[in-house]
Amino acid sequence: MSWDQQLLLFAAAHRTAGLDHFFRGVTWLGSLSVLGPVAALSATILLSRHKRGEAALLVIGVGGAALLAYVIKAVLDRPRPALLEPLIAMPTNGSFPSAHTLQIVAFALCMVLILRRSVPEWPSVMVMIASMLILAVAASRVYLQVHYPSDVLGGIVLGIAWIALVRKML
Repeated sequence: MSWDQQLLLFAAAHRTAGLDHFFRGVTWLGSLSVLGPVAALSATILLSRHKRGEAALLVIGVGGAALLAYVIKAVLDRPRPALLEPLIAMPTNGSFPSAHTLQIVAFALCMVLILRRSVPEWPSVMVMIASMLILAVAASRVYLQVHYPSDVLGGIVLGIAWIALVRKML
């Protein structure tokens, strides 16, 4: 049995009603239906404060991350886990990479990069909050049985690489 399957079984073995509820809610933090409007509103605020570079980082970072995830999913078309019953409706697109994870990584890293200029005395707090958000969304995708752990790991790596590239280009 692969490590992907072992971790899915581990997550399923530790299900509780409270964790089911928690992870069903936290998974939405990585959804484009949540991150898209939050990123757009944040970019609008940044533009009103004449912070064009930061707004561009956020829009290109989050928008590009979503596009990257869906292009890779379409090309690879990896089947979703079918080991156990998922706790939410199974998405119909490919499994690799986890778009929720890639998107929350992109959003969180962009926000850390933007906010560190505004609140330079709180870099560790910002990184800790960003890390907790990323880990919660990533764990939710495995716990809910809609992604393999390797899909989530791929989303993290691709998200970091994407934002590093965007930052370098801007």
